[in-house]
Amino acid sequence: MRSISFDFDSSDLEESLKIASRQFPASAEIVLKKESRKIAKDLKGRVDSEAKGHHYAGQGAAHKPLAESFRQGKVIRSGNKVTVAVTTTAPHYHLYEKGHAMITHKSKDRTHGLRRVGEVKGKKTVAKYMSQRADYAELIGQELLQEILREAGFDS
Repeated sequence: MRSISFDFDSSDLEESLKIASRQFPASAEIVLKKESRKIAKDLKGRVDSEAKGHHYAGQGAAHKPLAESFRQGKVIRSGNKVTVAVTTTAPHYHLYEKGHAMITHKSKDRTHGLRRVGEVKGKKTVAKYMSQRADYAELIGQELLQEILREAGFDS
């Protein structure tokens, strides 16, 4: 009868796994920053087409389109959780997204009272986009895993 024998040295595997576990936060940050830039760019295009006429005054006196207000936020670490937000510099963005009451500055009797004359419905651009984007969570996870494996020396 024949027997097959082989030797396996797990020291390389153990070292690579240690490197991968140390590399995870940095790799996660890289992938999340990349995704937040993609989201900010995608939102710029969506808001640009949906928010015609919505502008805000930036640091200068010139009015900027609402679509130009999206930025990649800071990386926030909380325990094992890493988060990168997409932020907006437009002070009125919440009114565009969630809606608001329409107010006139004159009452019917010509005094200077405020009067509610209607409702402006929110566009919910970000909410719609993020619900569609949830389908990509698995792809983002796979990209993160590939980045960790690449950094640890496991080229696939």
